[in-house]
Amino acid sequence: MTASSVLFLSALSTVFSFGHAFTLLTFDVDGTLVSSSGWADSAHGRAYPYAVSKILGQNKSVKPVPDVLKRDDFHGSTDGLILLRLARAALDVPPKEAAASLDELMSCMYRYISELSDEEVGHGLTVLPGVLSTFESLAKMKDEVMCGLVTGNVEGIARRKMRSVGIYQTG
Repeated sequence: MTASSVLFLSALSTVFSFGHAFTLLTFDVDGTLVSSSGWADSAHGRAYPYAVSKILGQNKSVKPVPDVLKRDDFHGSTDGLILLRLARAALDVPPKEAAASLDELMSCMYRYISELSDEEVGHGLTVLPGVLSTFESLAKMKDEVMCGLVTGNVEGIARRKMRSVGIYQTG
């Protein structure tokens, strides 16, 4: 069972244990809740080459994603797809070979992020206008509304990004 299927089953059990009808609102992270500047210098951006180097490159130096891939090859993509593309472009690791290590790569990215402070994780992230007030209002409607993230980010990284900018604390 993959990490994503465990997350789905966990979310599904939460939905069914809620006990009554409710509205489920889902939000993407990047470009919907937050904007970012300096992609390659962000904590999330640094986690990709770190993981590819550690897991597939025997600690060989791997350049930042924007230095190796065209913008269309990473912008709007899932973390997993970016990792596979980076492994191929930077280390010439075929996608099938890299895919066998995808869970380990994503875990390595999360470990990298988890060792950073909220300030470091949030550096370069800006909460988009109206987001905090919207979540503060939604937090008062817990019996009628459940909110979730639908993102291509590694789950733990998405949570850290939300915590680092104060969204997670809204309830």
